[in-house]
Amino acid sequence: MLTDLESTVIDQLRAILRAPELIGKVLPQAIKLDSALGEAKVTVAMTRLDAIWEQLFPAEQARIVKLLVEKVIVSPSDLEVRLRVNGIERLVLEMSVKAIERQEEALM
Repeated sequence: MLTDLESTVIDQLRAILRAPELIGKVLPQAIKLDSALGEAKVTVAMTRLDAIWEQLFPAEQARIVKLLVEKVIVSPSDLEVRLRVNGIERLVLEMSVKAIERQEEALM
């Protein structure tokens, strides 16, 4: 069960990842890392994060948060979530079709 703080951090992270500004920054990087990705695929994946997130196991959710979040700063009146500079790039690399195929081959 998530604490209120963990739930708030995850809610903020999900909102950040759906933000049009971030999608605009992620898009060129994602296509550069995997040419099979297109604007539509990246945009749909990021805007549908809530549906995707709910399908993930808690351990996978935690791993993704660790990849993306550098630090959480809590003050009496605010909560600040600082993202890792290369967190999304690392996530895209791990989630690329090629990386998934390599993981599946290793399991066989």
